[in-house]
Amino acid sequence: MPAPLAVGDRVRYSSRFCRTIGAVSGFTPQARGTIVNLWGAASDFAEILWDFTSPDGTRIGGAHLSALERCK
Repeated sequence: MPAPLAVGDRVRYSSRFCRTIGAVSGFTPQARGTIVNLWGAASDFAEILWDFTSPDGTRIGGAHLSALERCK
């Protein structure tokens, strides 16, 4: 089993997550970024600095760790 995600890890949305929400193009399946903070009761949410601007015009976003995977 892979080590849990941590601050400083390069991440992307997992293929499984993208398929689940029907994201086959656009920002979500292409997004890559770096975790800058973990938060929540069990530190199960990540604050991410994306490599490029999201559709809402920001570079900072958040996601549940279950929706992310380490970039290979």
